[in-house]
Amino acid sequence: MNEAEVIQYLSNKPDFFVKNPELLESLTLPHPVHGGVISLLEYQVSLLRKSTAEYRREFDRLIEVARENEAIMQKTRRFILAGLDCTSLDDFAVVVDDMVRDDFSASCHAFVLFGEGYDTAIRCCSDGDVAANLSSITKMKQSACGALAKKELVYLFQEDASKIKSHAVMPIISLRKGKKQVAGVLVLGAASKETFAKKKETLFLEHIAELLNVLIQRLSS
Repeated sequence: MNEAEVIQYLSNKPDFFVKNPELLESLTLPHPVHGGVISLLEYQVSLLRKSTAEYRREFDRLIEVARENEAIMQKTRRFILAGLDCTSLDDFAVVVDDMVRDDFSASCHAFVLFGEGYDTAIRCCSDGDVAANLSSITKMKQSACGALAKKELVYLFQEDASKIKSHAVMPIISLRKGKKQVAGVLVLGAASKETFAKKKETLFLEHIAELLNVLIQRLSS
């Protein structure tokens, strides 16, 4: 019999080793780590241990993701409830300040609305200023870390720009006349390179950006 025939025979006889258990002890295989020879049973135990360790790592990862999602949900809930209590954009600016302080490791932030006609002390930029100083934000489709040029950071943070080593950008995207456009932005700055590194997850940032749009539309209408 050749190798293929042996494989076919064993495939057709899944209970072969059950009926002939003594063969399991006589069969030997190379050790998967240090070479040498081990029995088939030892090899199977080694594979099971490896699989168990991999499942354990995956389980731990899923638990960590669940904890992160729970934290995101709680932060989002707090932000929504606080925003719904606001009666003006200025009240909302205070809520944003509190959220940045409590839920992000940000040393500074810039909250800016694009366009004119807002009845608020929140910083507003004319279309001309936006085009000249924040043009990359108007092209963004979603939140991102490390997306702005130094010129844009200087415009937003002025003298504090030199202290920022990482940043997160949340474009406030609204629907106007059937077309999506950026109506403002919340930018978070941090003194640490790791706080808003480009590899960071942006799920929470996206939630906040969407809520910013909804609450701003409510308070400015």
